[in-house]
Amino acid sequence: MADEQARGSYTYPDVPGDPDRTGVLRNKFSLTTHSDLRTAEYAMTHVRQMQIAEGRGPTGNFDKEHLKAIHGFIFQDVYEWAGHTRNESPIVDGQPVEPIGGLSKGGTSFLPGSRIEMGLDEALKPIRDTQVLRNATPEEFAARAAKVLSELNYVHPFRDGNGRAQEAFVSELGRHYGHEVDFTVISKPRMIEVSIETTNDPSSPAMKHLLEDAIDPNRREALRAAFADLEELGEKPFEHNIRTARAGEEITGQVLGHDNRVASLVTEQGVVVADRADLPEKLPDDEEVTFTARSDFSRATSEQPTQAAQSQPLPATQPQQDDNSELKAIEAKMAAKRSRERDDDDRGR
Repeated sequence: MADEQARGSYTYPDVPGDPDRTGVLRNKFSLTTHSDLRTAEYAMTHVRQMQIAEGRGPTGNFDKEHLKAIHGFIFQDVYEWAGHTRNESPIVDGQPVEPIGGLSKGGTSFLPGSRIEMGLDEALKPIRDTQVLRNATPEEFAARAAKVLSELNYVHPFRDGNGRAQEAFVSELGRHYGHEVDFTVISKPRMIEVSIETTNDPSSPAMKHLLEDAIDPNRREALRAAFADLEELGEKPFEHNIRTARAGEEITGQVLGHDNRVASLVTEQGVVVADRADLPEKLPDDEEVTFTARSDFSRATSEQPTQAAQSQPLPATQPQQDDNSELKAIEAKMAAKRSRERDDDDRGR
């Protein structure tokens, strides 16, 4: 019993009756409230995430050591245990902490701590073959990255910050193999729902669809149009589950907004964005419309490539970029919002 009492803890002592002082992670700022820590953590981790996005983060072979290095880089200014998985016993405030065996959030239980190393090896299998990745189409890359992201979410190797580390890892993987993966168009509710779905049903294509939305420039712009429609109504886009329609999918919903390229609809499953050409020419007022999605969103981009650009395609090793400078500003704004939400989402995980 004496040994157990002598060992450290990931959290500060709780203050009964005060949720803001309950379960607060020990940190390098000695902040003992969730509200104070959340602000400081966001400021510091956002800088590190931007450095990774700019190519100034840790390099590696996209193995478990690389993932740990990315987590360590993002959280190095905040937590002593940054980069340590929860099956380890890092030093926190001068004391080694016990490994964390069981961890859950809501109704989802994650991999037992004793199996994390094996779980990480298994989760990263789809990206071990570098030749396959080098020749992968965007769709093939999305399928492999989706398997990795789904498995990593179940393994949940770190005490906190799993989402941010995993997304940075997959984004870097994409950059390395010529695919831009932009998670700023993926809302928190969608990521949570997809993570739960793929944990319960590994055969679900939901994570692959999510990655396709994050990779395809046309689908990204279609999603941004839906964000704009929600903001015009005074809604907070990142609080909604928003996705693009898949070819062959029958959709029933009420039109939220549209232009000559895309239309966003409120459905029972959230907000779905479709190609405007797939909908009836005349849309009903304040009534639901049912249609079958057909297109691949090739008309979604607001700027068409020039003739010169069409004759000079980007090399396969280079990620496709959105050319619109205004979209870059929107992406930066989205990244800031997304990161703040990820801070809230990861709290206590």
